[in-house]
Amino acid sequence: MEHVHQNRFFKSARQRASNIFKNKEKLNHLLRVSGDKLKDVNIKNIKNSTLVERLMVFSRMIRAYAKGQYRGIKLTNVLLLVAAIVYFVTPLDLIPDFIPITGLIDDFTVVLWVYNKLQEEIDAYLAWENNIEI
Repeated sequence: MEHVHQNRFFKSARQRASNIFKNKEKLNHLLRVSGDKLKDVNIKNIKNSTLVERLMVFSRMIRAYAKGQYRGIKLTNVLLLVAAIVYFVTPLDLIPDFIPITGLIDDFTVVLWVYNKLQEEIDAYLAWENNIEI
């Protein structure tokens, strides 16, 4: 998992993340496409629920940051979240998503790597999110 940052497909996703984040229309489209794919993944295989839950947290964090509601995360790390979602929605990556079952393994690896890398900031966001919902 340490080699995720060297994955050429993830590098490409990271390069695209900044341009997507700067454009509200592109960002909203990415999050919409991600949501649609998450629904499909969740329906097809309930074992991917961890992947689904983590990507949903990523999406909520990105939206909250983009709207100016939450600033407890560095912009560079928001872009890392965007890159993880770009990687997830891109059908052709290290293991193409159309390959049954194994097609999501690399997506899950990238999401897990980003989640672990940003664990403290994600925990802080979840605490913030829980406090505003009260």
